[in-house]
Amino acid sequence: MPGFFSMGLGLRPRVGVQWLEETASLIARMSTPPSPARAGLINDLIGALKQAGIWPRLDAFYMLAAHDAQAARCNWVADTYNLVVTGAPVFEANRGYTGGPGGHYLDTGFNPATMGLFSLSDAHIGVYCRTNVAEDVGDCGNLNSRIFTRTLGGRISGRMNDNAAPSVLPTTNTSVGHTLFSRHSTDGYRIDRNGEVLATTSNAASGLTSANFVLLGAGPSVSTKQVAAGHFGLSLTVAQSSAASSAIQAYFNAIGA
Repeated sequence: MPGFFSMGLGLRPRVGVQWLEETASLIARMSTPPSPARAGLINDLIGALKQAGIWPRLDAFYMLAAHDAQAARCNWVADTYNLVVTGAPVFEANRGYTGGPGGHYLDTGFNPATMGLFSLSDAHIGVYCRTNVAEDVGDCGNLNSRIFTRTLGGRISGRMNDNAAPSVLPTTNTSVGHTLFSRHSTDGYRIDRNGEVLATTSNAASGLTSANFVLLGAGPSVSTKQVAAGHFGLSLTVAQSSAASSAIQAYFNAIGA
């Protein structure tokens, strides 16, 4: 692709692979460019999200398991809602960011009540945790749109544009993996783990909290887990949830995460 060479990104043709404009735009925003091999993995992941119809439904997609801390904070979708460090969350290359008590988290700058595609009855939020910690705190979102990947009681909990815990609380013995809440109507929402449907709730949509989404926390709580990826936007189908999980996992497998 001519733009890659003129922009000095160092990306070279790959047999049978088309470099995407979205890849070029993203890498151009990284202070430290990725290696050619990692650039290829980024291109593959974006391509998979586009092929599944997920990409245009995203307000933001973050790959915290990056080669560099600044790159980890980039919103892959556009040069908006890039993550801002609050406190001192710890970055580990190829793994992600870890939060902790005292207010160590990442602020997206995205307020779902006033910004973007995310809406009351058509929305999703997803997070990938790499560490297994049971705690009654959110790992992403804000007060009325948040995911608890593993509570002290061994459940997946949270809220999805409402003000109560899910009517169905899936059991879990781990917070590790890709957890996603998707609401496509006012009547209820779906809880997925690694692309598999675990529950469909009857919680009616009741309101969006006017506060920024964060990673490594939600509302007043801050998570101590290591988060490797996060995303939000319009609702995703079961097939799209599965495709997103598979694409993210393929990236992690390739970098040894």
